[in-house]
Amino acid sequence: MRRVPAPLVPAFAALCGLPSAIWPGTMFAHLCYQIGFITLVVMGWLRLRQLHGPLRTGFGFIVGALTVWVVGDLLYDVLDRLIGPLGDVSPSDALWICGYPLLAIGLGKLVRLRAPGKLREGMLDALAMATVMAWLCWQFVILPAAEGQRFGLPTLVGAFYPLGDVVLFAAVAILILAPGTKKGATVYLAAALVVTLVGDVCISMLPQIFPDLSRAVQADRLDGVLLVANSFFVAAVVHKHAARIAEPDDQHDQRLHPARVVFLGIALVALPMFAGLQTFDSLVSRVSLLTSIAVLTALILIRFVLVVREQEYIRAILAHRAQHDQLTGLANRQALRSRLDLALLRAKARADSYGPVIFYLDLNGFKQINDRHGHASGDYVLVEFARRLRTGLRPGDLAARLGGDEFVVLAEIVENEADAQAIAERLRGLTDEPVWRSDECFTVGVSIGVAASGDLVDVDSDALLAAADGEMYAEKTSRRDRRTAAGRHRTDPVTADAG
Repeated sequence: MRRVPAPLVPAFAALCGLPSAIWPGTMFAHLCYQIGFITLVVMGWLRLRQLHGPLRTGFGFIVGALTVWVVGDLLYDVLDRLIGPLGDVSPSDALWICGYPLLAIGLGKLVRLRAPGKLREGMLDALAMATVMAWLCWQFVILPAAEGQRFGLPTLVGAFYPLGDVVLFAAVAILILAPGTKKGATVYLAAALVVTLVGDVCISMLPQIFPDLSRAVQADRLDGVLLVANSFFVAAVVHKHAARIAEPDDQHDQRLHPARVVFLGIALVALPMFAGLQTFDSLVSRVSLLTSIAVLTALILIRFVLVVREQEYIRAILAHRAQHDQLTGLANRQALRSRLDLALLRAKARADSYGPVIFYLDLNGFKQINDRHGHASGDYVLVEFARRLRTGLRPGDLAARLGGDEFVVLAEIVENEADAQAIAERLRGLTDEPVWRSDECFTVGVSIGVAASGDLVDVDSDALLAAADGEMYAEKTSRRDRRTAAGRHRTDPVTADAG
């Protein structure tokens, strides 16, 4: 099927619906309406054959809703010809009412595709506004229409249509407020929902505004409006970028849309304003108002609690990142200095304190791993060494990564030099076992410099870290010199004979 340009779909529907506005109730107008509606549904089903996966399912529910509505129209015409006027309730009403939940399901599936796991806030905001909308429909549409009538099937069926409008209103709110693109097919869907909602409200309210006009004539005049609304649904399906409705919009997902603030503000003000401006004489009206206020308050409180918890979670993450190394999860330089400054202050209060002691660790052979096996393997070695370091600490000690393959252990409670050397030997033992990654084996060593505040005069954080760094560098240099000397000894024949 050759794709029909999306803007031509509502233009075609407006042309087919124009006779209903000019000559309402005539056979010609009704025939144009039916031909236009059937054509729209056929176009939708043909386009669905070109879509795939969950996108096809979501749009399928929307086209299914239109199909149910057009079948309801055809069934009404058939029954009207066979048995005459059908009265206020007919079997077609069941089909027309079923279209609303089908639309809601289809839109829900489409929105979930582009915002998985991000619909909670949008749904709560939509439910808050839908609560106000539901109460308005109940108070000013359903109750006035039911006054003076005995409860029965016509009253019940008549109440379902305003409730269907509430479902459409909630769908519009979720579509607008949920994260994701607001362009392309989304514009047509929003327009379809808004126009459908306006048309349904007009059909429900016109008999009360113009009681002298025939209800059938009023409804026929608005057939063209509903046909245009349905055409917007089809335009969204046939749109050349229909698949983009499922794409997330990461650039704007985190921004608070001004419409959300306005809509929520209206929702919060509407019910108290009506309660103050209008007198509710009937018990049903008072109970419905109090129930709606309770539901709205609960939704707003839930929304508030979720926002506060999310902010607390974000602050906790930021605080953790500010104090920890992103790769290994150990403390970073800033956290180490803060802890060391505090430890030095406590040490000054103890005249005979040997600690705190800094152990400056640098991995041997790490550069070769990075050069030969890549940075991913190097990062794996760093993470594994950090894990061993963390599990080998005494209670109260702190391990930090300064960057690259340099680590620091802060031990505040150390009695003497012998205890410090014992800790250093235990830290050297962390590299005794090689690091395995799948079938690759990496062997590293560690050079350790030890510096105690008790051995220095007028010590501060910088001086203690510099002293430990110098000791580590001296050990690394001595280790390198011994390795070089051993290599020369193995290759010198004179030395070998003398040995």
